[in-house]
Amino acid sequence: MVDFPVSLDSLKLVSLTSSLVFFMHLLLLQPGEPNPEKVTVVGPADPILALVGEEVEFSCHLWPYLDAQHMEIRWFRSHTSDVVHLYQEQQELLGRQMEAFRNRTKLVKDDIADGSVALKLHSIVPSDEGMYGCRFLSDNFSGEAVWELEVAGQGSEPHLSLEGSKEGGIQLKLRSSGWYPKPKAQWRNHQGQCLPPEFEAIVQDSQGLFSLETSVIVREGALSNVSLSIQNLLLGQKKEYVVQIADVFLPGASRWKSAFVGTMAMLPPLLAVLVALALGLLQKQRRRQEKLKKQAEKRQGKLTAELEKLQTELDWRRAEGQAEWRTAQKYAENLEVCLP
Repeated sequence: MVDFPVSLDSLKLVSLTSSLVFFMHLLLLQPGEPNPEKVTVVGPADPILALVGEEVEFSCHLWPYLDAQHMEIRWFRSHTSDVVHLYQEQQELLGRQMEAFRNRTKLVKDDIADGSVALKLHSIVPSDEGMYGCRFLSDNFSGEAVWELEVAGQGSEPHLSLEGSKEGGIQLKLRSSGWYPKPKAQWRNHQGQCLPPEFEAIVQDSQGLFSLETSVIVREGALSNVSLSIQNLLLGQKKEYVVQIADVFLPGASRWKSAFVGTMAMLPPLLAVLVALALGLLQKQRRRQEKLKKQAEKRQGKLTAELEKLQTELDWRRAEGQAEWRTAQKYAENLEVCLP
């Protein structure tokens, strides 16, 4: 066994060297700020679908995570100059927004220190459809992400009306509004066969929504029910409505059917006349009852006044009679005293 001489100074040197190596190792392991050249902006990966009148959210974040509190963050339409919402110098510059987005946006910045933000856009309208983007900008970083917003309107419940006889059949008409994009309508019989529309009009209003009006003529013996489907191609949804039609409503060879249909057509104005007559009779009867009531109240008042008058006169006569009686008694008493 060989002994090596070890001094206290050499031990201190070894200990100091080991500590320095360990400290450098810790420094190398500590995470630092990511290289701006390797940071990317991540937005919605797929087109966003929003319904008319509802709210949509645009989320954007930096990857790897980077503090964005002191960055400029801009949401825009198609071009960066078309400002949807602007965050700059730690405040929101609402005066820079496009007029179409005033009072419709809300910034969510709870996680902005981690480079994550979101913008909410409410009261969606068809004109909101198109390309959007968000851009992060600082002294040493600039990046953006773009995506597409699609807008759809489901449409209102339809108003179906029976228009009466036309061209040897009966006309059905349907109206519905609030569709986007342009809807597709199709009439079918009970066998699923397509029926050509007698009339169809699809009109776009000032808000960009479509209104649909379509009609079909149903002829005798063709079918017992008719269906209409309205399809929103963007949503992939279809609303279908089935109308049951009794054969007696369809004009044919028999006179009683025509007369029946004519009678049915006359029912609405006839009912209106009957209702007007009934209301007139009720009002006349009410006025008569009020008149009789006033007359009865007037007679009651006269009778009460006469009774009060008779009662007053009776009380007066009773008082007069009692006074005369007392006078007569007093006279009789004086007469008895004066007799011898």
